Amino acid sequence: MPYVASTRSGLLAVEDDQVRSAAMADVQGSLTAMGERMMRTIASLEREKARVEARLLAAYGGLHTIESQQLETLALSRGSLHASADRVASEEIALATGVGLGEVSRRMSLATAPRRHRRVLDALRSGATSLHRALQVASETAALSDADVAAVEEAVLAPSRDGQPVAQRTFVTRLRRAIASVDGRGSDERRAHARSRRGVFGRLTADGMGCLTLFTDADAIAAVMERLDTEARAARGAGDPRTLDQLRCDLATEALLRSHLDVLQAGIEAHPSTDTPRGGPTSSPTNSPASGAGSSPEGPDGPDGPDGPDGGSSAPANGAPAPERRSGTPPTSGTATSAAASAAHARSEPPVPGPSAKGQPAALVWLIVPFEVATGSSDAACELPGHGWVTAAHAREIMTRPGSVWRTLPVDLRTGEALSRPTRAYRPTAAMVEHVQAVDGRCRGPGCEVVATRCDLDHETPWPRGETSVGNLRSKHRLHHNLKTDGIWTSTPVGDGGLEWTTLTGRTYVTHPKDWREGVDPPATATRPTTPATSATSATSDGSPVDVPPPPF
Repeated sequence: MPYVASTRSGLLAVEDDQVRSAAMADVQGSLTAMGERMMRTIASLEREKARVEARLLAAYGGLHTIESQQLETLALSRGSLHASADRVASEEIALATGVGLGEVSRRMSLATAPRRHRRVLDALRSGATSLHRALQVASETAALSDADVAAVEEAVLAPSRDGQPVAQRTFVTRLRRAIASVDGRGSDERRAHARSRRGVFGRLTADGMGCLTLFTDADAIAAVMERLDTEARAARGAGDPRTLDQLRCDLATEALLRSHLDVLQAGIEAHPSTDTPRGGPTSSPTNSPASGAGSSPEGPDGPDGPDGPDGGSSAPANGAPAPERRSGTPPTSGTATSAAASAAHARSEPPVPGPSAKGQPAALVWLIVPFEVATGSSDAACELPGHGWVTAAHAREIMTRPGSVWRTLPVDLRTGEALSRPTRAYRPTAAMVEHVQAVDGRCRGPGCEVVATRCDLDHETPWPRGETSVGNLRSKHRLHHNLKTDGIWTSTPVGDGGLEWTTLTGRTYVTHPKDWREGVDPPATATRPTTPATSATSATSDGSPVDVPPPPF
């Protein structure tokens, strides 16, 4: 604070404070006014956004109506179809917009129930609520009757006492209270509905870790946690240095992966699965990877089967010898498979060994390690197909652990496409299945990331008009297989290994074989080079010729 050298310096200082305070008050008042204007703009835009979202839902409903009529027309000539209008329209929108399929499906369920959700849709059109809240209401009231839904929506959309928008926490409290109040009789139905959604969900997170969610009955979860806690505390009391959280995690992982292997195997042998698509190998006498995918000619296949990315993983050979290196043909890419239990917990064994001590892991995983990463000349991330990615250092650690088995996956250096052993046998062999799965890598449907080992092998030209050969087979998730078989979408092979899909609205999407060197090589240009594979001719055990790629496959 400046002072004037005067006998009245005290008075001048006071006057200076008053001026400064007034100036600060003016500045604060101006900022407050500017903030208020910004808040009015934000609120106005939120209301406008809600009105646009109401129009978006109306467009969803319009597309659903159009495609429903298209499917009804198809059904007249083809009979029963395997895909609903809800699913077909949702897939179409997800592909065209990039919005997640789950979000599109939630919007579609609201858009196709305008009478049931009349109040919340009216509020959305007026800008009085958001699409997020409208979807929340629709989801939480799915098991209620139309009359009860109307009562719930009226309760949650009631204005607040001060006329301000209802806070999100208050909205959620209102919604739960209203649902609990309208229909005590429906609690059993709602629990049955919730129980029908039980499942296990996993995802990989940062730093080489992952998260597993088990959604099941509350009493089962409580019992599992109680048992894990009891065992963990016993181990801590015996001197185990790990924390309780670490012990509970290790015990649960060990139990899921290995502890009940003998019981599970006995059950599998006693009750063989009937869900495996026709044509796929159930075992391999040469210790090659077993797979649940197989050839699925149009017609015989039913709609039952995997409806999403969940399902069994491919099981690599646990004991197959490493491929022989031959001069002049260095491997361009390799796969390292590891016993998940022993690999992931080599440094952290649970305190009480179970049946896993017999040395047979209950779960195996694929890990794709490019040659450059294996040798340390590249630090590109490595793929756990169907799950996610791990760092190069983590991949090298896994592939060098005891129990890891290496198998070579030769790939074209320019396209990254797998080169594998084709066959001319009439029916698909294990080698043919491996070849198609290696080339495709994932479902050849547009936007689909289901790994090829969980897909059907579909004849592009329907059998028997089209031969059973690697050139006529593509890996397709059951949904995309049915969309093509029913004529809802069409798929046509195009140049460079591409597969062009055409949807009901006439949009086209082209998918390509998996590039197993993606992330190692520089990004590919828009035009993928076509590289014919140089092959040698050999013969099968019955004398028929078969083209085989160069070693070391």
